[in-house]
Amino acid sequence: MSINAAVRSSGPVTVEVHTMGRTFDESTVDQWELEAARRALKNLKTVAGGQVMMDLLAGHIDAGDRFHKELIEASGGTYRESRTAFTVSGLSGTDLADWFRSQAGTGRFQDKALLLNAHPEHYVEPPNYTGGMVETIGGHLTRFKVSVARELPPPVSAYLDASYPVTLMNALLSLDDGTPFAYCLHQARDTGTGAEVVVRVIYPSAAPDSMIEGHCQHLAIEFRSWIRNAAAATR
Repeated sequence: MSINAAVRSSGPVTVEVHTMGRTFDESTVDQWELEAARRALKNLKTVAGGQVMMDLLAGHIDAGDRFHKELIEASGGTYRESRTAFTVSGLSGTDLADWFRSQAGTGRFQDKALLLNAHPEHYVEPPNYTGGMVETIGGHLTRFKVSVARELPPPVSAYLDASYPVTLMNALLSLDDGTPFAYCLHQARDTGTGAEVVVRVIYPSAAPDSMIEGHCQHLAIEFRSWIRNAAAATR
């Protein structure tokens, strides 16, 4: 057996990088790659934004509309939640809520860069919406409107947690034809060192586990970004 064959069979391949007079492991290269991917996405969203992006994604968006309408019909007015919680140090829940309301209190983000760059799969804000997004939900590109929910259906409001007294936002998400398909319930509470935050999207109960779990990850990425934005704005 050759030495090369023995190396190949001994275990997974690892790589060290030697550059700029230093040695870096793969976790550092992963971080460089992530930063490069974010730069590339920002460039693409800038160059092919607005209606250009909407036109490019039109067929996928139509398929997303059909997918969500099927979930709504199959659910019969019942719901389930995707829920992600955060423990935050150095920023209070009250300060986070103030920042969030200043940005999205009407349902539309004031700073579009903060909206689009909060998650790689925030593709475009539909230019004819007063608030909304095209993003991946349940493996489908989903176009939805966002509006502040002054009232919530009882099966949805049941998910609110009174132990989180600070409201970031309650919002209705609706499809292009006005069909309600989800609700956002975002809450926080102050702690001695910062905040505890819980964010939820309430979906039709027929939503598969993969969709719920995928959106829990989506919320983790998205709200970590906004928590960092809020912290930077308060300094």
